[in-house]
Amino acid sequence: MNDFHIGWYMHPLVHRDYPPVMRKNVGSRLPSFTAEELKRVRGSFDFVGFNHYGAAYVKADLSKLDQKLRDYMGDAAVKYDTVLFGLKMGFMSSTAWSMRKMLEHLQVKYKNPVVMIHENGAASIADPSGGNAPDDEFRSQYLQDYIEATLQSSRNGSNVQGYFVWSFLDVFEYLFGYRMGYGLYSVDFSSKERTRYQKHSAKWFAGFLHGGELRPVALPGKAYSQ
Repeated sequence: MNDFHIGWYMHPLVHRDYPPVMRKNVGSRLPSFTAEELKRVRGSFDFVGFNHYGAAYVKADLSKLDQKLRDYMGDAAVKYDTVLFGLKMGFMSSTAWSMRKMLEHLQVKYKNPVVMIHENGAASIADPSGGNAPDDEFRSQYLQDYIEATLQSSRNGSNVQGYFVWSFLDVFEYLFGYRMGYGLYSVDFSSKERTRYQKHSAKWFAGFLHGGELRPVALPGKAYSQ
């Protein structure tokens, strides 16, 4: 699956062609590069940027290759099995391990490019009063997991050079509107002043950036799964 999602972009940039599995499954529908295009494409990037929030388990579904009309997922010949996402639902499902695997994949297969994690964060469901409650210890835990995974990958040789939290404020989310928030600060959208509230995650993150510990003492009664 990585050779479809990541390989679609990275393989031509590094290896001058699409991955063999794409050539095999897509066939003549996959464009070919001219010699001049290959020369221009290879290495034509400064860094690779990723948004990372969760992980998806997939199963092979080779029957999709028998379909005459296929989309991207049909060509990949897989079907989704389980999707894990950073959402508060009584517990926190952290998938920082999947980001480590992605960074390792880039390191081993694509000559260890410079990587920036452009977006990473956890969603919370808006409370009835508008905005998202400031009691979001789960988000602090989630960010700790991912920052730790980024640090471990760097120490293992990955060329990851940047990490950005999504987002500073709860904003209008393009899939969920105002029903979910990712911000370190909550915004009361029912207030004319759009009052902002500092969440637990904002306090933790600010402390961490000012030299605080990555793993403070765990909060009692809080359970998180990884």
